[in-house]
Amino acid sequence: MARLRPQYVTWPRPAIHLADTPNPKCAECVGVGRVWTEYQSPFDTSEHAGSEIVHCGCWRFGRTRRLLTIPRWIARRWLGWTEPGYSTEPPF
Repeated sequence: MARLRPQYVTWPRPAIHLADTPNPKCAECVGVGRVWTEYQSPFDTSEHAGSEIVHCGCWRFGRTRRLLTIPRWIARRWLGWTEPGYSTEPPF
């Protein structure tokens, strides 16, 4: 069952989407939506090789539906959205 929430998205056009959220009662991820997984070296040396984030099964990460497209002039004026600007100044 989907748990939907509104989400403001700026790319490719300003819009309001309905997005799925993780289950707050999930025993595996405790409502976060992702879990850290530890793994060992593939060469059977029993050494810790690292960890990675795995998305939990209670949440469909990239699933969204566009609810309303917002014209760019409204996004600029009312929501404070601006086009990304580029500077000629060096970064340091």
